[in-house]
Amino acid sequence: MKYFIRVIFVALSVGIFASGALAEPMQEEQMEALCKKGNSTACFKIGERYRILDRDTKKALKYYVIACEAGYMTGCTNGGIILAMKGTPYSKDFKQAREMFDKACEAGEDQACFNMGTLNYKEGRQSKAIKYYKKACGMGNQAGCAREKRLNR
Repeated sequence: MKYFIRVIFVALSVGIFASGALAEPMQEEQMEALCKKGNSTACFKIGERYRILDRDTKKALKYYVIACEAGYMTGCTNGGIILAMKGTPYSKDFKQAREMFDKACEAGEDQACFNMGTLNYKEGRQSKAIKYYKKACGMGNQAGCAREKRLNR
C-alpha cells in the first residue's frame, strides 16, 4: 500500500511539474501574440525577460522600443538605459536614448528625467543636466536632488 501511494505521489508530482514546464512556452507564445497586436505591457514584459533571464540586451531593446512606441513609458526608460550604456556622448545611440528618455520624462517617469540629466552632463551640458535633475527631484527622485545640489555648488 505504501509503495502504491508513493507511485501515485510521484506520478502526480511529475504531472504537476511537467504541466508547469509546458505552461511557460505557452505563456511566451501568448505574450508574443499580444505584443504583435499592440499590447505595450506584453512587449515590455518580453523585453524584461530577454534582459533579465536571457541577458540578451539586443532582443530586450527591440521589445522596449516597441513598448515605448506603444506608450509604455518604462519601456522607454529601460530601452534608453541600454542605448546609453552602449553609446558614447553625441553618438547615434545617445541620440536615440535621449529621444526615449525625453518621451518618458515628459510623461512623468522620474528615472527618465534623471537619465536625461546624466546624458546632458556626459555631453558637457551642465545647465541642461541641472534642469533635468531638478525635474526628477520634483518627482521624488532623491538621486536627482543630490545631483542637482552637487552641480549647483
